Amino acid sequence: MTRFIHTFCALAAAVLCAATVAAQTNKGAIDGTVTDDSGGVIPGATVTIVNLGTGETFHVTSSDRGTFSFPVLDPVEYRITVELQGFKPAVVKRVKVDTATTTSVNVKLEVGALSDEVTVTAERPLVNTSSGTPGQTITERQIVEMPLNNRSVLDLALTAVNVSGAAGTEDPDLGSEIPTPGMNLFINGGRAGSTSILADGARNTGVGLGRAVVTFSPDTVQEFTVQTSNFSAEFGQTGGGVINMTTKSGTNEYRSLASWYHRNPALNAAPFTTATVNRPQSNRRQHQVALTVGGPVRHNRTFFYLAYEPRYYYDASNPQNSLLPTDAMRRGDFSSLVSVLGGYTTRDVAERFGLQWQPVTLYNQFDLVGNQLRRIVLGAGQTYPAFPGNRIPANILDPLAQNLLKYLPTQGDYFLDTDGGLRNYATTNFIENMEQRLTLKVDHHISSRNRLSARYTQVPIRGDRGRADFKVGRDEINTGGTDYSWSRQMLVTDTHTFSSSVVNDLRVNYTYGKFTRNFPPGFDALTGRNFSTEIGLPSLTTGGLPEFVTGGGSIGWSQSQQNENAEHTYNIANTTSWVRRNQTWKFGADLLQQRLKTIPMFGASGGRYEFNRNRTLTSIDGTNNTVTGGT
Repeated sequence: MTRFIHTFCALAAAVLCAATVAAQTNKGAIDGTVTDDSGGVIPGATVTIVNLGTGETFHVTSSDRGTFSFPVLDPVEYRITVELQGFKPAVVKRVKVDTATTTSVNVKLEVGALSDEVTVTAERPLVNTSSGTPGQTITERQIVEMPLNNRSVLDLALTAVNVSGAAGTEDPDLGSEIPTPGMNLFINGGRAGSTSILADGARNTGVGLGRAVVTFSPDTVQEFTVQTSNFSAEFGQTGGGVINMTTKSGTNEYRSLASWYHRNPALNAAPFTTATVNRPQSNRRQHQVALTVGGPVRHNRTFFYLAYEPRYYYDASNPQNSLLPTDAMRRGDFSSLVSVLGGYTTRDVAERFGLQWQPVTLYNQFDLVGNQLRRIVLGAGQTYPAFPGNRIPANILDPLAQNLLKYLPTQGDYFLDTDGGLRNYATTNFIENMEQRLTLKVDHHISSRNRLSARYTQVPIRGDRGRADFKVGRDEINTGGTDYSWSRQMLVTDTHTFSSSVVNDLRVNYTYGKFTRNFPPGFDALTGRNFSTEIGLPSLTTGGLPEFVTGGGSIGWSQSQQNENAEHTYNIANTTSWVRRNQTWKFGADLLQQRLKTIPMFGASGGRYEFNRNRTLTSIDGTNNTVTGGT
């Protein structure tokens, strides 16, 4: 009795551990029941399952209850043949196995000779009786035929039941949003970032942001399944749902694809008019190429699939207009300075445009003592003196400030903006995005019982933001910085069939992601030039750009979300499936190590200097300049 109790406890512990640590997979399964014309079950029937694409063959035998099951199959199409002496062979020509889904196929045998054959048409059951996990498979046809603006298959997850939110993109745009593909997909009421995203059964969910680390295009994904709730233990590490993708593989047929998508403002139709307001015409230019090829290296033995997808696009906002100082003002001569709607200009310009203006007087808060400026200390009732003739003497102009003004764009011709404000400079914000996607997958059948699969995917994306000057071209100092989304994934899968009832699936996966918002490449905070030290300012970082802010504008870096984010995922997962009569047992282990390195540099990593223009616009005390970060 004691031995029985110990055995029972050991078995219960093993089952409990299997239920809690079973490793996730994208493999599907086929099960069913073999019966005769009267509905009686037929034991001992030989069931042969053949992969239609690669010719790979699997054999199982129906149990004493007539049931059969093969638990680890790639999600493709199969042909099933059921044979037994005294009955006509039954052939089901096409059975589709979906990702992480069990397909049930019940076969009825007719009495007759083995030389005869009965063709059976398999119909997908309306209710999945093999699993209690609700979900939906997005098929290859849907992926190919549905329009996808940014070619991310995650958009199609929103077509599944109980999925809401936004699929997102990893393309940097004109705004300041951080690319987070998949993070804001809400499955079955889950929160942002709680969705588990898998690629060929490998972990593909980010450590820091909960986004998809490696993204895939329609040319590399065969299908994917969205599981919304009630998952088996192998998918238990999620607070929302599971998106399980299967990438394309080569078959015994050579197949290739070449496509080019181009978008250009010159090819766009004229914008239509709603009432009296014209829709602005798109400035987007885009080149998107896809080159794929797949087939056999050795017939029925080794297969490959290769996809190369370069992409480039450029987009720009509508013009943004500014008012810049004149050459005389840069030298300290404000003798004709007046204030107008939208800023400050010279009196002759204001009168030329018929603008109302007010004279402006500049006040001096400093005395020059030797070679040093000292602030004037006001006594009771005293005020600061005005600069004679509104001209700041050259000997008190800061050489550093004069040096900095060289990087301020030069004024252009004056014009009136749509709001009536005076302007003399026009720019556009732009984004230039470049990526080079590559996927290589090799499948090799070592023997009839052992098959090996290896995949390498890389997605390097770089998006440069900035401002384009209508007169002098691109301006690297006055810029919006660069977004990086560099990711790669290496996966090796070994599937071993020990017997018709025991199959083992081992996966080794490494996934890397670098998601960074930084200065422009030349001024990278960790490795680039340091503009602060170049012009004579202190700095805490190796490289970088400072920001100088006044009441009328700024020079330099102006982002506040700058960071360096790198993550590594190392994963070894094993699942063993054991078919026992009409039951399938799964045992597994999942070894996971994740590392996240974040350097929160923020916008002040190059220094931020704020100047209060009221220091020279008022004769009374109480105004100061401020300095933050980088000094």
